Amino acid sequence: MKNINKKSTTAASMIALVSCLAVSNVAKAANEHVLQQDVSAQGVTQFELDAHVGTVKVSSSADDKIHIYVKVSEKDGWGVFKSSPKDAKLTVNNNHGKLSVSLNDDDYGEEWHIQIPQLETLDVDLGVGEMTVKDISANLQLDVGVGEVKVYSDVNSFGVANVEAGVGAAQVKASSGTKDANRAMVSEEVVWRGTGQYKMDVEVGVGDASITLD
Repeated sequence: MKNINKKSTTAASMIALVSCLAVSNVAKAANEHVLQQDVSAQGVTQFELDAHVGTVKVSSSADDKIHIYVKVSEKDGWGVFKSSPKDAKLTVNNNHGKLSVSLNDDDYGEEWHIQIPQLETLDVDLGVGEMTVKDISANLQLDVGVGEVKVYSDVNSFGVANVEAGVGAAQVKASSGTKDANRAMVSEEVVWRGTGQYKMDVEVGVGDASITLD
C-alpha cells in the first residue's frame, strides 16, 4: 500500500512539473514577438543598426538582399509598466544609400539576426549585450556600451583595425600583419595593420572585444 501511495505521489509530482513547464513555455511564447523583413540592397552602400539590450549577430547574405530578423521580448524587472512585445515595430529608413534599422522603442529585450550582401560600410551600435560579426568584408564601425564584441573575418580584407575596451580586454588574432597593444590599468587598445582596403573600428565601454582575422 505504501509503494502504491509513493508511486501515485511521484506520478502526481511529475504531472505537476510538466504542467508548470508547459505553462511557463506558453507564457514565454506569449511574451515574445518576431519581426522579419527582407530589403533589396540595390543602391545601398551602408547598413546601420541601432540596438538596445540583447544580442546582435551579423553574417553574409547568400543573395542581394538584406535579411532582417529580430525576436522581441519583455525586459526583466520592468514591473507593470513594461511595454508589450506585440507593440514592437521595425523602423527601416533608406536615406541616400544608408539603410538604418531600429525598433520603435527601447523598452524590449532584442535578439537580432542580420544578413547583408557586399556593402561599403556596416555600422552597429548595441547598448548592452553581445555582438558577433562573421564573414563581413566592409568598413566596420561596431560599438557596445556594456558587453562583448566578437568579429571573425578575412585578414586580406582589412588594412587597419582599431580595437578598444574602456574597462576590459581588447584582442586581435591575425594570421598576418603587425600589431601594437597598449594596456592601461583597466583599459586596453590594440591597433592592427594589414594590406586590405577596409577599416575596422571596434569599441566596448565595459567588456571585451575579440577580433579574429584568418
